[in-house]
Amino acid sequence: MQINRIIALTLVVVCFIAATFGIQRRQTEEALDFQKALNRDRLELVSIDGAISGARTSAAGAMAVRDRLRELIEDESVKGVLLSINSPGGTVGASKELYQAVKDLSEKKPVVVSMLDQATSGGYYAASPATKIYANAGSITGSIGVILNGFNAKDLLDRVGIKSQTIKTGPYKDILSPFRELAEPERQLLQNLLQSTYQEFINDVSKGRKMDLEVVRNLADGRLFTGRQAKENKLIDELGTQDQAIADLRGLARKKFDLPESSELPISRSPASFERLLDQLLSQVNLNVALPFFNLAGSGGSYDSLSGAIANQLTSKLVGQNPQATSFDPPILLMPNLP
Repeated sequence: MQINRIIALTLVVVCFIAATFGIQRRQTEEALDFQKALNRDRLELVSIDGAISGARTSAAGAMAVRDRLRELIEDESVKGVLLSINSPGGTVGASKELYQAVKDLSEKKPVVVSMLDQATSGGYYAASPATKIYANAGSITGSIGVILNGFNAKDLLDRVGIKSQTIKTGPYKDILSPFRELAEPERQLLQNLLQSTYQEFINDVSKGRKMDLEVVRNLADGRLFTGRQAKENKLIDELGTQDQAIADLRGLARKKFDLPESSELPISRSPASFERLLDQLLSQVNLNVALPFFNLAGSGGSYDSLSGAIANQLTSKLVGQNPQATSFDPPILLMPNLP
């Protein structure tokens, strides 16, 4: 009886050891296969989805995409990048960051943009330095321009007997305050600021698209274009689906790196690194403090109207709720939005 128990225990231990070694071997083989797949020549799919801002709220957000594009510059296994854009635009700084990352990457390897429903304003800004731009005939793009919104609630507050009290260190510190009229010197200051930003926008589009600056200026009055109209005005290169854009990218990559026609160049989307995932998680925790007037997470990735957002904030103050840390310093937006 004792011998039988020893034999049974020995068999259990042997089976356990065999299973452990088998699992480890399979994991090692899978890891090697995965690494081999990563190291083979391929194409990378990167997506910009939703409003463009400096907040790191998702893998498809502007700053996460900027970081990924920078990584791909040094990734020798990636021979070309498909940048899928579905964005109404957003803030100036984040759009400029994307523009520069796309420009730097396209100098090293082909970058083809595929516009989906819309790639307007900041979305078009980011696309403009790509090697080639595709859009569907009904895609909406353009909207090249800059806007800064505010609202004046002074008459409303006067009716209910609410007076604003402001202490400031300079005459322009409460510029665009909703509690008073905008003075003419303030209006001129803001107009000059927007014109400076607008000039840089059209300069960059002119360089990215290799178009004459005056031609771009004539198109940069805020108007929207369908994909077909954009092609007629040379704002994009081709009309076509994302599959057609991928096929073209594959050809451009083979030509750039002198690869044979037999090279498959499969396209894939790499998983986000742990560092980027952690960065996004921590940024979401602080989102409401960082952007008090914009509920990006709650609006499906698109901007609420500025007036509505500030009105909600103002209402919370008037009814005595605990407001978040706020400032009336407004962001400058590359003209966003389709209703």
